[in-house]
Amino acid sequence: MNDQTSWMGVLLLACLLVMAGLASAGLLGGGHDMLEIQPQPAIQQKKMITTGGHGTVDVQPDEALVRLAVVTQTGDAKSASEENTKKMDAVLAALDKLGIAKEDIATSGYRVQPRYNRSGKDQRIVGFQVHNSLEVTVRDLEMVGDVLDVTLRSGANEIDGVTFTLSEGQQTAFRNKAIELAVSKAKTDAISVANASGVRIVGPLEISTTGSQLSSYRAYADYGGDPNDVEALSKAAIAPQIQPGDVTVSAYVTVVYEFE
Repeated sequence: MNDQTSWMGVLLLACLLVMAGLASAGLLGGGHDMLEIQPQPAIQQKKMITTGGHGTVDVQPDEALVRLAVVTQTGDAKSASEENTKKMDAVLAALDKLGIAKEDIATSGYRVQPRYNRSGKDQRIVGFQVHNSLEVTVRDLEMVGDVLDVTLRSGANEIDGVTFTLSEGQQTAFRNKAIELAVSKAKTDAISVANASGVRIVGPLEISTTGSQLSSYRAYADYGGDPNDVEALSKAAIAPQIQPGDVTVSAYVTVVYEFE
């Protein structure tokens, strides 16, 4: 009995010590040093107007892209390919003589395909066709007609039009100009909205470009014929006078303005 009373006294003393420690740390109710959560000040929301701007610049092109091809067809793939190579070599030599740099000439496609006799039920192969196409960048626009002329005379028998565009440096310069116009348009619209609402624009909070575009001008100078038809080629190979149209550079921006 005495031992039991002694253990109960020790346990009671331990409980009192733990409670005293918690009270001193302010973790029990009624303590003056309790941890309190202070209310945070409300975050002030900015007042915003969002507008978009579209800027365009029309400019004369300074480059042209001529797409042409040599198409040959014979009874077997080997001879069609050999004939095509011979004529394409003549086309490349003519372009070199004209002063077109090698880096401005690129093969855009090479295709060999069978030709079928489709007149009856017997769909047999009667020959092969080789289609070898080039893209020629012309940096002097006055030479576009000459490029068409010499390539047709040399063996090209397919012209897929002429696209007038801008060189890389010109594209960058006029894109920047279009962005300036787009930002100015967005600012004008934001001021108009603010004035109509009786508020004042403080300044831009965020500006982002949402895209730009180069709209080239394509002249349709199509030709497709038989390279063995000398009379047709001689008529087609008269240097045409192709007048380029304007190229349009566009840019789009989104601007978020703060107002008060």
